[in-house]
Amino acid sequence: MSNSLSMSVANLGLMRAFDEIAKAAGVTYKEVVRSEAAKILEAASKNTAAAQVKLIEENAKAAAWRKLSNGKTYKMSWKMPDAVWLLVQKQIAASIKRRKAARGLAKKSWKQVADDLGLSIAVPSYVEAATTPKGDYPSDGKAIEETSGSDFAIVLRNSRTYSPSVFDAIRKAMNGREKFFRKNMELGVFKNIETIAAKYPGLYTK
Repeated sequence: MSNSLSMSVANLGLMRAFDEIAKAAGVTYKEVVRSEAAKILEAASKNTAAAQVKLIEENAKAAAWRKLSNGKTYKMSWKMPDAVWLLVQKQIAASIKRRKAARGLAKKSWKQVADDLGLSIAVPSYVEAATTPKGDYPSDGKAIEETSGSDFAIVLRNSRTYSPSVFDAIRKAMNGREKFFRKNMELGVFKNIETIAAKYPGLYTK
């Protein structure tokens, strides 16, 4: 598909909007796509769900049975020796620490896409720091730019799209940018460069 921000959730209305913005702003289609991609990815990260700290702690403590580091399995309703109870608490603490460290990985996948494109987007500090016990690699989010003659496309790939939150987040973000464009059309934003620059500052940032 030519001149597009390509995804399985591609928004044809948004693609047409990109054309209109490029013509009105006097910039290239590629510049519009990259600028809008940054806005879309930032919104997608914001829209993607992250585990609540309270629920992380509750879930880590919820197991009815636990296999501990001593190789034995215990029912949590049993009365335990102090040494065994200490092992239980250490296991719970380790689980909470691991889960909290991973909190925000789904959100971070959109930042990884942006990083792959050399785009800067804002994310909360806990998202920036989100990691797995084995580190950040392999990356969940990737992107490539495709150019063929006058045609330009960005292809986004997110390996966390098994989560409905991730898939819905990018769809919502793209729809949101199209609505933003339509609202600006109604307001007459595209009648002069000054008003375009106020609403789309990224187009004039080099």
